[in-house]
Amino acid sequence: MYFKNLYLTFVTLVSLIVAFPGTGFADEMSQGMSAYEAGRFQEAYQAWLPLAKKGDANAQFNLGLMYRNGLGVKRNDREALTWFSQAAQQGLLDAQYNTGLMYMEGRGVAVSKIEAFKWWELAAAKGHAASQHNLAVLYAYGIATGIDTAKAIELWKRSAAQGHKGSRKALYQAYTEGLHGLKPDPEQAKQWQD
Repeated sequence: MYFKNLYLTFVTLVSLIVAFPGTGFADEMSQGMSAYEAGRFQEAYQAWLPLAKKGDANAQFNLGLMYRNGLGVKRNDREALTWFSQAAQQGLLDAQYNTGLMYMEGRGVAVSKIEAFKWWELAAAKGHAASQHNLAVLYAYGIATGIDTAKAIELWKRSAAQGHKGSRKALYQAYTEGLHGLKPDPEQAKQWQD
C-alpha cells in the first residue's frame, strides 16, 4: 500500500499576490515569503501569524507547515494539525490533503482513517491529484470504506492524468499484474509506464 507522504510546500508568492491584490495581506504575505526563502523562519512566522489569526487560509497553511517541519518554531504536530484544519475548513486543497495525512498517520491526533477519508474526498472532488491517489488506495483496499476497485481505478486515472507518479505506478502495476479486478492488459500497462 502506498500513500503519498508529502507535506506540500508553501503556496507560491505569485498566487498570494493574485489572491489579495491591493491589500495589506499581499504585503505581509510577501514579507513572510521573502523571510522564509532567506531562511529567516521566525521572521516569516511573525509575518504570517497575524494573518492566520485573522483567518487567512494561506497563512494558516504556511504555519501548519512550519510547525510540521520545525521551521522557526519547535516541531509540534498538534499545532500543525490545528492550522492545517483551519485552512482546510476554508477549502484550501493542500490543507485538506495535509489534514487527511495527519489523521491517517496519527500525527498530533489519534489515527482516524475515516477523517483522512473525509478530507481526501473533499480535495479529490475538486481535482487535487495527491488526494485522488490516496483516496484510490483507500477504495482499492477497503480502508475506511468498502472495497470499490472501479472507483479506485477511476481516481487513479484522474490523478495520473495530472501527472501523479504514484497513480501512474498503481495503474501500471494493476494492468500488468491484473490487480483490483482488472485483467492483465499489456497495452494499457504501457500507457501508464514511466
